[in-house]
Amino acid sequence: MGNRIRTISVICCGCLLFILTGWINLHGDDGNPSSSIKPVSATSRNAYHRSADRSLFMGARACLDCHRSEFASWLSTEHFNNTINRFELDKDTIAKRYLEKHGSLDRCYQCHAASKQKRFGRKFVETGTSCESCHGASGGEGGWLNRHAVYGPNTTHLEQETPQHFQNRIDFCDQAGMIRPGRQYLMAKQCMSCHLIGDPELISEDIGHPVSFDKFELLPYLNGEVRHNFHLNQRNNAKSPTLDTLRRGLSPTQRQRVYMIVEQLAKIEVAFNYLANLPNEEAFEERYADELIGIVEDGADFLDEYVEVLLEPDESDVPPLNEAAVESLTIVLEEFEKFDDLDEPTRAAAADSARIVSKAANQFMTAMGDGSKLEALDIFFEDFGDPVGDILQP
Repeated sequence: MGNRIRTISVICCGCLLFILTGWINLHGDDGNPSSSIKPVSATSRNAYHRSADRSLFMGARACLDCHRSEFASWLSTEHFNNTINRFELDKDTIAKRYLEKHGSLDRCYQCHAASKQKRFGRKFVETGTSCESCHGASGGEGGWLNRHAVYGPNTTHLEQETPQHFQNRIDFCDQAGMIRPGRQYLMAKQCMSCHLIGDPELISEDIGHPVSFDKFELLPYLNGEVRHNFHLNQRNNAKSPTLDTLRRGLSPTQRQRVYMIVEQLAKIEVAFNYLANLPNEEAFEERYADELIGIVEDGADFLDEYVEVLLEPDESDVPPLNEAAVESLTIVLEEFEKFDDLDEPTRAAAADSARIVSKAANQFMTAMGDGSKLEALDIFFEDFGDPVGDILQP
């Protein structure tokens, strides 16, 4: 009881601090991206162009009424608390160096903030990697915010929703750019789009953004502080997204098997897309291209190991898959080999490879997206590190 009271007190204090001190940084720049920067295209960040349109972001507080525990959980994460999200300009920071060079922080906002809007006649930025950073922009005409949890006319409850209404609602949300927990590959790509840096200038000596490609693993974060599965019970942070569990019936283990694969597929596709978008005038960009190719190679190595185990499981009681079942994964491996064998890899070749990987990933999700045929991968769970950060459990 004492621990529970302390937890609730922490949440209340966090929300009160949020209200009193605010987390909105006011910036006077005009927000126009510098013409010398090649912005990350929406298509390279996710499949739906509306998802990354910051003009359609409503901000985290738009989710607060229905997702209070999720909001409290977010306040305790690095996505909210990381000091780089504060854009401190009174000392030598990445943000200050970037602003001095380009006169705008628009590039920084793509991963470290929500939208810029006018309030009381001034432009403002809601700092932090928040709800729509992961789940896509929700506002605007045809946005998903006001429809994604409407189960029917008037006060229709979740359990009363008809199958046809459910399908229509889901189709609408998908087209509106919502990245739902059930779209595991899109979720993985959304994570990778920021955790793999798409702009080589950011890691140049002039700006000095840190690089941590080899330190980011998806499952330890999903199992750690970013876990916020409260929808069906705001007092219990479940091991898997509760609505997705209700609809698809996947166990936490099944979902994590799928994430084990799609993390590598997403890593490869996003890296290929960033290679395709690289300008190649500067020497540091050439070094960065090598980094991106190394990321693709790393992802292919993991996939190769996973495919081998799926075809020949280490455990005798686990049924093996045939080669046709893992064809979508071998296509990706073959595409990497083809790209790697080029005398001079080009941006056009990288773009072609990204499209092939994206198609193969969707084929994988269609064939094995429920995780039931991936039991042989369970031996790899012990290789993942401990969950990152503390899991909020009210």
